[in-house]
Amino acid sequence: MMVADIAVQVWRKPVKNLNLAVYGPDGRVRVSVPLFTSDARVRDIVIARMGWIRKQQARFRMLPVQKELQAVSGEIHYVFGRACLLDVIEGSGRHHVSLGSDDRIRLHVSNGTTSLKRIQLLHEWYRAQLKIRIPGLLERWQPRVQRKVSEWHIKKMKTRWGTCNITKSRIWLNLELAKKPEECLEYILVHEMVHLLERCHNKQFYEHMDRLLPMWRNVDRLLKKQG
Repeated sequence: MMVADIAVQVWRKPVKNLNLAVYGPDGRVRVSVPLFTSDARVRDIVIARMGWIRKQQARFRMLPVQKELQAVSGEIHYVFGRACLLDVIEGSGRHHVSLGSDDRIRLHVSNGTTSLKRIQLLHEWYRAQLKIRIPGLLERWQPRVQRKVSEWHIKKMKTRWGTCNITKSRIWLNLELAKKPEECLEYILVHEMVHLLERCHNKQFYEHMDRLLPMWRNVDRLLKKQG
């Protein structure tokens, strides 16, 4: 949907509340709404928040382009689609990571902690964020898919967002999903669960996806675009 000069992705879901978000790195606008919300209502929501949307998009345009991350202060790290500044705080206490309401990740480490160790600490924190969200998604989707996942795990994968061992009903999810908008995690989880219904990416598989998650193609395009 176009509202003024802004393209808005509308995500209709079986939820009660409205949620509008702007995601990096390109300032993409997404609004999730209950299933039967009208286009006119969505348009009113976007227009009412237009000033905030433009401010967020301007913020993304000003962020520096980064290549290889070293886990040093000033870097941009993404947390479920939000661009967050990293503050590395050295001291004598225990290592820990926190995310503030100001979109700053605070990485507390001991003096002299190496870049590799700081990155490992961030990975552990990302893993914890996924572990918080996945059980709720499974609770929501197992009755809808009518299949139960016996095990699920998280690991870094170079070429896949997720995999499914059909025989053991075991699912693996890519750690990088903690950096993508939350609908990406939901989409990949549902995708892998649908493999418990249909092994191959055939007509029946995509019919299941269209029935369960009608907006899945939009999320798939987003993941392919971001890499």
